[in-house]
Amino acid sequence: AAPKRFPPLAWPLDSSSRRTMGVLALGRLISAQRERRRQRQRQRRRRTQARDDPVPLLAKRGRSSWQQDDRSEGRKRVKYSGPDIPQKIWRHIISLVPMQDAARAACVSHAFLRCWRFYPNIGFSNLTVGCNGVLTKAETSRKFASKVNQVLKNHSGIGLKTIKLEFLGHNSSDCSSLNSWLRVAITSELEELSLVLSSEVATYRFPCSLLSGLRGNSIRYVHLSGCVFRPVVRLSCFKSLMNLRLYHLRISEDELGCLLSSCSALELFSFGYCNEITCLKIPDMLQRLNDLQVVGCNDLRVVESKALNLSSFYFGGKRGQISHGEQLKNLTMPHPRALDNAHAMLPTSMPNLETLDISLRLKTDTPMMHSQFLRIKYLRITVDVYSFPHINDYISLVPFLDASPCLESFYLQVAEPMEHDSIFRDPSPLRRMPGHRHDKLKSVKIIGFNSAKSLIELTVHIIENAGSLESLTLDTADCSLGCSDSETERCSTLGQSTLMEVPRALFAIRRYVEGIVPSTVKLDVLEPCARCCNAS
Repeated sequence: AAPKRFPPLAWPLDSSSRRTMGVLALGRLISAQRERRRQRQRQRRRRTQARDDPVPLLAKRGRSSWQQDDRSEGRKRVKYSGPDIPQKIWRHIISLVPMQDAARAACVSHAFLRCWRFYPNIGFSNLTVGCNGVLTKAETSRKFASKVNQVLKNHSGIGLKTIKLEFLGHNSSDCSSLNSWLRVAITSELEELSLVLSSEVATYRFPCSLLSGLRGNSIRYVHLSGCVFRPVVRLSCFKSLMNLRLYHLRISEDELGCLLSSCSALELFSFGYCNEITCLKIPDMLQRLNDLQVVGCNDLRVVESKALNLSSFYFGGKRGQISHGEQLKNLTMPHPRALDNAHAMLPTSMPNLETLDISLRLKTDTPMMHSQFLRIKYLRITVDVYSFPHINDYISLVPFLDASPCLESFYLQVAEPMEHDSIFRDPSPLRRMPGHRHDKLKSVKIIGFNSAKSLIELTVHIIENAGSLESLTLDTADCSLGCSDSETERCSTLGQSTLMEVPRALFAIRRYVEGIVPSTVKLDVLEPCARCCNAS
């Protein structure tokens, strides 16, 4: 199976379960608190009554801690006289409640206010503080700062595990309170730090001094975006850091190297949109780094990795030289120009690749690959078409199949064909490429299958030369994403050109493909449902 490009963080419980558990527990605590308050009031009344008439009070003793008290109105009310719940348990239950609900509870109860001072997970964004309306830029900045200050002033900073500050606005970097908020948040107990500011003008200078000494000694996750980050010395507090994400930062190559040299436990590094970096160097001390993600770095020319256990690499730049990729097993390159003039280079520089996910532009003169991906098992290609349809030659992908003798799964995402590229406008015989065998290929899926002649030729070539083929899926309109199984949900809207192409694609399948598919191969032909057509 294809690897996930951006694996999500693993949580013990999903947000819905955490919210349900926390709200139910909070309701029980509020009920118990109210009952204890009523009990204390009744005890005061009985003590007052005992001074005047002690006999009735003595007669009532001996009852159990839970009992029903008959009132003159005929109602019965349960009284609780058990032990108080320890403060530690209260804090744990409150920690299961979403931040907004915990903050509201702190406004109505002194007990919950004491718990709020130790609430472990705090996050603020334009949405959570109500700054996504029709306010001016200056008003948005002031309102955001006011709301965050109001909430954090009641927090002690003790027990804080997660702090997330996401303020997207023109003046977000000018927020004068950022330093004080980070000073409260960054302690020896903090595990997750996320600061996301507007990327328009990165002017806020992150206070690296807060990360020195013993502060932040247990941080495992850091996400910084839209600020100036200038570490001048190694940060010893990052020795437990496992996940680092840096975007839209003003940071030099030397400063980035200083930072990475402080992260000996790093396992995932995601980096992007930092224009000062032209050469990204991963030091050899990052022995646990296994996932590297680089996005939006069009000025990046060289990625040099000495991390011996790096196995997954996502490179979203236009072009770049990748060195020391011998240990890579999974490579993703979504930019269509990333592989220009690099077809023959990849197999030799990355001999252990098992999964390759790339975007490319088709050419009629695609060069043959003289070296091979000896271990690749999963190949996904997304086609980016030229404006001139006669250049788009899908059968030019055969060299990729030839270079992968162990290939088991092939996934192809194709673009809409031009009118004169259809097989029905070119009556010449189909091209054949004899002598190219793909004996281990078992599964093929083509998304956006159409009547382009070269695409029909590629499909026929695979059927005739893949002796172990078990499954062939031809999806005419990406129906796996567009069609909904629920009658109440709407299907995705399809373009007019796609709807007009589907009948031609289906006719091409019946005429050129179905008759040559062996009985041992499962053929699935997917087309838009009636609701897709109606919605479009």
